[in-house]
Amino acid sequence: MRKTRRVLLVGAALLLAAGNIWWFTRGRDAPQPDFVLGTGLEKTSVPAEALPSLPRYDAAGTQWREQGRPLASIGDRVRPYSGDGASGWKPKSYVTIGVEASAGPDELRPIFLDLARKGICDVAVVQDGTAPGPGGEIEVFIQHIVSVKDGKGVVVNCAPAQSAAAPSSASK
Repeated sequence: MRKTRRVLLVGAALLLAAGNIWWFTRGRDAPQPDFVLGTGLEKTSVPAEALPSLPRYDAAGTQWREQGRPLASIGDRVRPYSGDGASGWKPKSYVTIGVEASAGPDELRPIFLDLARKGICDVAVVQDGTAPGPGGEIEVFIQHIVSVKDGKGVVVNCAPAQSAAAPSSASK
């Protein structure tokens, strides 16, 4: 009788342990974010009076506009980063864009997707209504676009476009 009881208790303990292991290690598919950004400590300054003239993305027309006029290429607005790298990561170049003050993830995703597809991975986003500092300039962090989901949920990784002036690794 004692032996049977011990076997049942050990069996119940093993069953509980196995249930706990299964419960805490079962796979769960966590929802993936619409976009992933990385940032260092690098900032850029934009004169407050330049905010209305910053390029803006027109999601309805899927094109970039500057002061209401279509831009031939957002790539023409990319400029080199000349500041000191405050962290281990330092952007080589970036583009500064303007967005509405109320812009949320649904408005930012198509913007970041378009930039990622063009190989423009570093962006300074200035929201309308951002208060300038004492010198009349708005300071914003330069964000690094890591990946963005397209309209079908497929993740698009941002691979920086190589400059036409940069040497190709194929020529080595």
